[in-house]
Amino acid sequence: MKTFKCNCKDEQILFFESSHCIACQKTVGIDDEFSAVEPYEFDESSGLYYKQSTPQSHYKKCDNNAQYGACNGMVNMDSFMPKTDSEEVLCFACKFNETIPDLSINEHIPLWTKMETAKRRALYTLKALGVPLNNLVQDPQSGLSFDFITDRSVIDHFATKLEGQDNVFTGLDCGHITINLAEADDVARSQTKLAMGERYRTLLGHFRHELGHYYFDQLIVGCPKKHALCKQYFGDDSLDYQLAIDAHYKNGAPANWHENFISEYATMHPFEDWAETWAHYMHIIDTLETAKNFSITGSTTGNEFDIEDAEELRLPQNSYYFYAQTSIDSLLDSWMEYSVILNSLNRSMGLADAYPFVLTQSVRAKLSFIHHAIHNRLNLMPELNSNTSVTED
Repeated sequence: MKTFKCNCKDEQILFFESSHCIACQKTVGIDDEFSAVEPYEFDESSGLYYKQSTPQSHYKKCDNNAQYGACNGMVNMDSFMPKTDSEEVLCFACKFNETIPDLSINEHIPLWTKMETAKRRALYTLKALGVPLNNLVQDPQSGLSFDFITDRSVIDHFATKLEGQDNVFTGLDCGHITINLAEADDVARSQTKLAMGERYRTLLGHFRHELGHYYFDQLIVGCPKKHALCKQYFGDDSLDYQLAIDAHYKNGAPANWHENFISEYATMHPFEDWAETWAHYMHIIDTLETAKNFSITGSTTGNEFDIEDAEELRLPQNSYYFYAQTSIDSLLDSWMEYSVILNSLNRSMGLADAYPFVLTQSVRAKLSFIHHAIHNRLNLMPELNSNTSVTED
């Protein structure tokens, strides 16, 4: 994730989550283009905001921004066409919400804000990659939507079951992603992490994992040729899912799981292998873009892509890792260099490794498949058989 700058005299750094400039206190936010955090001027006569670069366009804070500080979205009111006088003014990211937590419970609000922060970061990466990204209004059949709900009490870190509330499971159902609000509570999430024996469990990771399931349907399932090739890399996804779950929680992962999978959870079923690998690909490119923003990433040798093609591709400027033409070998080699730096920095602070995973050749091949599926270049992936070794571009 890149940083941005305010247009004040201090040229204060703005982060993706910033809602105001800490130097000049000017309102900042991200509009429906969802590509940059920018400063906004306030017009007292109209009660609306505008950008210095485009004073003719008028903006309003997203209702979730103005009322709860849950996002930093700005809405272009010139293109806002409400169907009713009471229609909510929602930004690009908030339009994906189907259900939000019960905000009459004050303790839910900061946790919901964490959910929105993670969701926006996940959506930013997807939009930068150019994959299909529509809400239910834009695409009622296969649009993306979110439920943020819970079945337990926030008072005791979600230990107590709420009476009359159905169980809430994080997961995907026909384009609809549900994430339990408990995942935004550090204590509850840490307890689950320890109970499940997981090395890595984050709120952002949940979003990216579930989005991986969504994009399996969007990018793979509808094309028999792509689906057949996918099975060669991730396994036969027609295997009974419930039986796979039962076997995984009864027997655990195979002893040699690390040779072919990014995580133990990925061994459960090909669907989970895909989703786990997808999430890691998103982690990798987002972190590498952040590192490149600060000029601390590893080598990216082997790139033959002319970066001046960025405008034609309509991708964020300098987002090298989002380009289809970026070599997956170059990307993963850079990541292995940088993850060593990242882990070493964490150890210097007395923290656990930020990326405690190993990218074996088999895992790299799966990450390569994800890369090429996103950019619709699966023709570059070899078909695997007994006489074919895994190669990358």
